[in-house]
Amino acid sequence: MAGNSMSFGIIFPSPYVIEVSRLRQQLDEAHFAWTVAWKRQQQAFVIENIRFMHDPHWNKRVFSLQAARDGKTWVWQATQIIVTFGGLSV
Repeated sequence: MAGNSMSFGIIFPSPYVIEVSRLRQQLDEAHFAWTVAWKRQQQAFVIENIRFMHDPHWNKRVFSLQAARDGKTWVWQATQIIVTFGGLSV
């Protein structure tokens, strides 16, 4: 057992542990400084309260993606039929 601790002492000398903790402290300080600067910039950023009128028929519009997915308008129903028969004929 004494040989194991000595071999670990050769592979991992103790000064490196101090360097790692010093580097970690520098990294934490740099991260904290960046966080403070970022939050200071974000205080100047103001989100405007933009409100849009709600369209109750948004999913029934001809070029709506939801209408294309659901196939509730005659345009998308015809498109689905054409694509289905075109795919079957290949």
